[in-house]
Amino acid sequence: MHEWSLALSVVQAVDKWAREHNVEVKKVVLGVPSISMLDLKVLQEAFDFLKKESRLEAASLEVRVRSPRFKCRKCGYEFGEEEVKAQIEAVAGRYGEEYPLHLMPELVPAFVRCPRCGSHDIEVDAQIRVEEIETT
Repeated sequence: MHEWSLALSVVQAVDKWAREHNVEVKKVVLGVPSISMLDLKVLQEAFDFLKKESRLEAASLEVRVRSPRFKCRKCGYEFGEEEVKAQIEAVAGRYGEEYPLHLMPELVPAFVRCPRCGSHDIEVDAQIRVEEIETT
């Protein structure tokens, strides 16, 4: 499951940072794009299991799911996820469990067209990232 590899990456990166700064971590805030369709319950379970014996052992995980904004490089049109929801759902329906945006949400321009001009040349912030770390 992708959620386990994501949790492992977060725990390893934050643990390394915490050791370098000689701190214990109380809370990690993770920002994820809604188009990744992560199973947040599985992500939480993986985080809680993998944080053992690290500087995150007492840490909680907060996940903030954000709806990405898109901008077409060809015509300049800016739009939200709601305008391309049908396109994203079609990708999920076509690939099922192998849904590529679940594994790499940054691939969204390959599957989504600008609702105004039809171009795939789209900018979008679809990264999964650690937004905050609280320490003791």
